[in-house]
Amino acid sequence: MDHRTRILDAAAELFLKNGFEQSSTAEIAKGAKVSKRELYTQFASKGAILAAVISRLQEGIQSQVNTRWRSRGDLRTVLTEAGTAILEFVRSEEFGKLFRIVAAETFRDPISARNFYLLGPGAGRKDTAAFMKRYMLAGALRKSDPLRAADDFLDLIISARHLTALVLGQDHEVPKMRVHVKHAVEMFLRFYSPQPDGKLPRAGKSRSKRDVSGTR
Repeated sequence: MDHRTRILDAAAELFLKNGFEQSSTAEIAKGAKVSKRELYTQFASKGAILAAVISRLQEGIQSQVNTRWRSRGDLRTVLTEAGTAILEFVRSEEFGKLFRIVAAETFRDPISARNFYLLGPGAGRKDTAAFMKRYMLAGALRKSDPLRAADDFLDLIISARHLTALVLGQDHEVPKMRVHVKHAVEMFLRFYSPQPDGKLPRAGKSRSKRDVSGTR
């Protein structure tokens, strides 16, 4: 592995084990088996290391979700699979600990908090909006603001209940994942269905000049 990867691996392990404040750059360098000089060649500060750890974690889940967003399958199935992947990520122990670290850092360093958002949830929001736009153009979702539709879907999937449980470390207080995602998808489709009765168009009836893959 290169120096950057080793530093991020060591930092993630220390942050999760000891927290951000209690993890020094000297300990990170030691765990990565690099000098402090090399560490600062790669990263300007410990905050920059944390941002990179968050970004790498987000990229991992986003690649999984994007694979589902590119699917040409049944809309309900695609939304369910993507929603499940997102929620699995949010409810993971690793993300929960890092989320609490970032939440604590927000009060000390709001600029870094903004960067964390842009690298993580902000990027995922744009990719979700791009998916919504394709299905709106294909007639499978009613015409609306794709970004607002993305926000509605993500709010339903993640939910205030999940975020509260995440911050407080009370994962047992949230509903079963399968039940929650199914309910969230149904609520979303009822509102964004192009049909007055809230039902999805039958297969083959929702195509416009451009299909959901974005090609003509």
